[in-house]
Amino acid sequence: MDFLKRHWSTLVLIGAIAAYLGLSMGSDRCPLCVVSNLVSGENENVPVARKDAEVLGQQESSSWRVDSIDGKELSSETCKGKVTLIVYWATWCAPCREEIPTLIALRSEFPKDELEIIGVSLDQASKSIENFITSNRINYDIARNNDSLDQAFGPIRYIPTTLVLDRQGIVQQRYTGLVAPHVLRGRVEGLLKDKA
Repeated sequence: MDFLKRHWSTLVLIGAIAAYLGLSMGSDRCPLCVVSNLVSGENENVPVARKDAEVLGQQESSSWRVDSIDGKELSSETCKGKVTLIVYWATWCAPCREEIPTLIALRSEFPKDELEIIGVSLDQASKSIENFITSNRINYDIARNNDSLDQAFGPIRYIPTTLVLDRQGIVQQRYTGLVAPHVLRGRVEGLLKDKA
């Protein structure tokens, strides 16, 4: 008890920093848990939310397959001939939620036979995301991550991560973090001009 009396201001400061880190990382987990996991290196398989985008260039991708939440099959074959955005996200990720209106606008702006948008949820399998999809009026396909996607594109460490595939299914751009709407739209428009 004597320790708490002498160090209460330090404990309050640590708690405030932990809360700030938890909110800025878009986590709905306990702020102290976020900080302790960062320090201890635990839960490395849980993706960390990033606000600023890091851009990586073209990379080869192999074939992949995933089922959408509503049972539709999506794959490297069904997306051939279209520009495809594969966006890794989670309901607890603030930057991911911030990006949803941009994706909704893109889905509304471009025809389905030219642009495919697939939101790949990294939420825990036990968590229901259907209400989130409905309440946010998401108009693009949502699926849960699977081994096929991991093998094709590698494990995802930060979210949101957006992969931009050309009409041949080759990853032309990989954005890690929140992407400005005009940047994403410009990339899609540029790839749509390149006819297969």
